[in-house]
Amino acid sequence: MEDIKIIFVDIDWTIFDHSKRPSRFDKGSIRELKKVQKKGVKVFLCTARPYHSVDQIKLLKLFTPDGMIVANGGLIIYQNEIMYASYMDKKEFEYFCELALSYGANVEGIRPYDCFLIKEKDKAVDELFATYPEEVPPVEDYHNQEVIGCGLFAYKDLDEFIIPKLPKDFYYFRYHDYGVDVASIPHIKGEAIKIVLDKLNISRDNAMAIGDDIADISMFEQVKYGVAMGNAKKETIEASTHITDTVTHHGVKKILKELI
Repeated sequence: MEDIKIIFVDIDWTIFDHSKRPSRFDKGSIRELKKVQKKGVKVFLCTARPYHSVDQIKLLKLFTPDGMIVANGGLIIYQNEIMYASYMDKKEFEYFCELALSYGANVEGIRPYDCFLIKEKDKAVDELFATYPEEVPPVEDYHNQEVIGCGLFAYKDLDEFIIPKLPKDFYYFRYHDYGVDVASIPHIKGEAIKIVLDKLNISRDNAMAIGDDIADISMFEQVKYGVAMGNAKKETIEASTHITDTVTHHGVKKILKELI
């Protein structure tokens, strides 16, 4: 299918295999992504991870994407420039930090290219970073900060106390026993893809997205070719137009060879 001009590819469980110990990249699929770039196809990473997280796992040393959609669509980078950023209201961020602190919980403020903690690391931070081994951010004052989102480090028992006190329409997504993604405006991968296609004047008929999780369904809604990994969630597979192999068996490489 030579009409594909752009590909949006998820990272975790798509080209980054967590079933391995330690987790490792599917280098065969990454090499295939480089090949399609040489054919003139643009490749965007599209991930829930913030930029600094993608940088710290060393993916950008293996592969230079044309662009990146990070923080689930809260930030879009194209050719090393910010194409779009969705910033939290400063007062709402401060309110959330104070709410978390009132329960003894910690918060990570996420800026476009880096992040910070609002207090010294604790057990919840250690537990999360044991799963996602990255550098623990420095501590900074949370007042008057421009952040695109934040992370809550707190055990799931706190949800019943914190959620009722959140402002209306706050995005609160627990992805780990000790980790929650938070934003004042919901970040949706598919909405970010729509922005990219509009800005680059590329039709959805010329676009492909590859992913494995529920958040990746919104990607499929904005492109003609929605590819679910073999290890994808059932709902993600049902929403796809194509299914490939698992990340362990080079699913991205196989679908690229098939369709491009």
